[in-house]
Amino acid sequence: MIPSLIEAHLREHHPEFEHHAHARAFTAQELAAAEHVTGYRVAKPVVVRLDGKLAIAVVAATDRVSLGTLEEATASSAELVPEVEFWPSFRPCDPGAEPPLALFGLPIFVDEKLLEEERLVMPGGTHEDAVVLETGEWLRCEQVQPVANLGVRAGETRH
Repeated sequence: MIPSLIEAHLREHHPEFEHHAHARAFTAQELAAAEHVTGYRVAKPVVVRLDGKLAIAVVAATDRVSLGTLEEATASSAELVPEVEFWPSFRPCDPGAEPPLALFGLPIFVDEKLLEEERLVMPGGTHEDAVVLETGEWLRCEQVQPVANLGVRAGETRH
């Protein structure tokens, strides 16, 4: 069940959202498999620190975040944040199942490639719930900032 805080936010800002219950999925690729969609449609939130402040970088489930690209786009130093350090900021979500929503008060950046998808699948706050949102509405309502080449395929390097 989606945490009530998240459900209230979705009902207010995304009245057309879809909620899907699925088998337990801990990774974005597992979420894609549980939802029977390609990993290119799954928005994987990654918590980063930009000049010491938390932010969310969103890439496809198939990708990893290019910290160098994020640093160039924000003129800030960027680093990944260990889950143990950030998950209290996302209560009542299960650790690792936080959706990229503005209700957490963090800036959200997204890889421009995800904007080619009409609808995105993302974690719903638990490892058994997914949310499907219309991409343009999510971008607008959650004040998401697109970044070109934010996501890179595993094995690729980008500086």
